[in-house]
Amino acid sequence: LGNLSALQQLYLYNNQLTGGIPSALGNLSNLQRLVLNYNQLRGSIPSGLGNLSLLTGLWLNNNQLTGSIPVQLGNLRNLTELRLAGNQLSGCIPSALRDISHNDLSRLGLLFCAPLYLPIIHR
Repeated sequence: LGNLSALQQLYLYNNQLTGGIPSALGNLSNLQRLVLNYNQLRGSIPSGLGNLSLLTGLWLNNNQLTGSIPVQLGNLRNLTELRLAGNQLSGCIPSALRDISHNDLSRLGLLFCAPLYLPIIHR
C-alpha cells in the first residue's frame, strides 16, 4: 500500500482488518482521506501519518488502538475531520489538534497536552 503514490482516498472501514496500521501509509503523499474505522486494528497510531500534508480526513475510530496520539498529527494543517474514539488511547491529546472542526476528541476521556513554552531569557 505504501507504494501507491497517486492514491488520494483509502476506505477500508468495517472489514474486520487485524494487525497494526502499516507505517508505510505515511508515504502516501497525495492521500486526502484515510478511513480505517470499525476494524480490529491494534497497536499504536504510526507517527508517519503526520507526513500526510494533504490529509483532510482521518478516521481510526472503533478499533483496538493503544498508546498515545502522535504529536506529529498536529502537522496536518489541512485536517478537518478526525475520529479516534472507541480505542484504548492514553496520554494527552496534542494541543495542535484542538481546532479541528469535526472531531470526536471529547469522547476519548483525555485532556489536551499543555503547550510547551520556552523560557524567556532576559539579558
